[in-house]
Amino acid sequence: MFEVFIPSTKNALLLAVVAIPLWYITTAFASWYRLRHIPGPLLGSFSYAYLARMAISANEEEIYRDINKKYGPLVRVGPNELLTDDPEVLRRTGAVRGKYGKDSWYISARFNPYQDIDGAAHDRMKAQTAPAYNGRDIESLEPCVDEQLNTFLDLIRSKYATNLDVYGNPPLLEFSSVVSYLTVDVITRALFGKEFGYLKAEADTYGFIEELRSHFPTLAYMLDVRWLRAVAFSKTFLKLFGPKTTDKMGTGKLMGVAAQFMDERFKGDPKEKADMLVSEPLNSCSETTASVIRITMLYLMSSPPTYQKFKAMIKEAIDAGSVSSPITVAEARRLPFLQAVIYEGLRIRAPATGLYPKSVPEGGETILGYFVPAGTAIGMNAPAMVKAPAVFGRDIEVFRPERFLEADDDKRSHMEHEVEMVFGYGRYMCAGKPLAFMELNKVLFELMRHFDFHT
Repeated sequence: MFEVFIPSTKNALLLAVVAIPLWYITTAFASWYRLRHIPGPLLGSFSYAYLARMAISANEEEIYRDINKKYGPLVRVGPNELLTDDPEVLRRTGAVRGKYGKDSWYISARFNPYQDIDGAAHDRMKAQTAPAYNGRDIESLEPCVDEQLNTFLDLIRSKYATNLDVYGNPPLLEFSSVVSYLTVDVITRALFGKEFGYLKAEADTYGFIEELRSHFPTLAYMLDVRWLRAVAFSKTFLKLFGPKTTDKMGTGKLMGVAAQFMDERFKGDPKEKADMLVSEPLNSCSETTASVIRITMLYLMSSPPTYQKFKAMIKEAIDAGSVSSPITVAEARRLPFLQAVIYEGLRIRAPATGLYPKSVPEGGETILGYFVPAGTAIGMNAPAMVKAPAVFGRDIEVFRPERFLEADDDKRSHMEHEVEMVFGYGRYMCAGKPLAFMELNKVLFELMRHFDFHT
């Protein structure tokens, strides 16, 4: 019996050696053939190695910015993935009554209701939670933001602006971290009626921000590699290794805290109680808003003429008695240069480089002259979209808010709408967009009003 077993094992191994490469070649060819008519890098046409390399690259934004320039407005970046920098295509895929659904890319955040790939479930949950972000469901959203903003300003004033050393120098402000604490407290105060207290503790109390930053490169890699995310974000894998409400730190801890509030907010349907309001607001709204504030402040400090112009705008507004303390959103919108700085901050470096792909509906569609089969994923190239010379001018790499002021009303409105596409569009637009703009208006104005910054 043993002598018979040895040849059988050898035959099985030989079969595997032949079958596995043959299977890979066959499936790779089938993947390539399906979208062979759409231009793109060869590696991306049959392998996820190209997307994986993009995800872990230190210059991911530059790769995104240049790829459509090289291959055209619709480019193939994976076996089933296309990338476009054409805003009209994105408006089409996000149309409220459109047939495009979410690609399985979104299943990687299945504990987030906005990442439900079922269109009806997505729309239903968004309708329930959106008012919490735009003020209709909370009587005093703006005062909630003001409360956290004042705590933020008091922290800087008491600890960093007046606490000088023997040489007259203030302590070094870790601006990146403190801004993240602010945006976490703002979103949790708005959603739950009570902030998590990151600012008062001046610490990442639940370890969420540290977890997000340390895991993001790995997460980005797994998001873009279809077979890998199918494993890593499967129900079984998440049940064994994913965040849990009993965790002491990180996303799981926040999910547990959020669940207590959600028991009151969404009574009656346990399936739609958002362990929710953790991943979407704290990932997309909180940290993304913090990123835009950091980038905008960096570019302001790196551009002395723009910095001084911003300061002059503040002085003029105060002298004219046209702004409160803190500034209201209505007052901020009447300051053209402030609006220009905000939009330029969003434009100069898109806050997100993820694909956020939508799935082509049954029957396929013709997009930009190419027939695209049903089930193909079409992603958004935000970095390229906000660096379009035809829209924003030839000096797209320069931080120059004046571009919005120099344009006529129609042109400026068009530019602003193109920038706002970084929040998505239509049924898939980020529900936190109004809150993000509220924070940007208030935080940038009040920081520059009360303090002088330098790198």
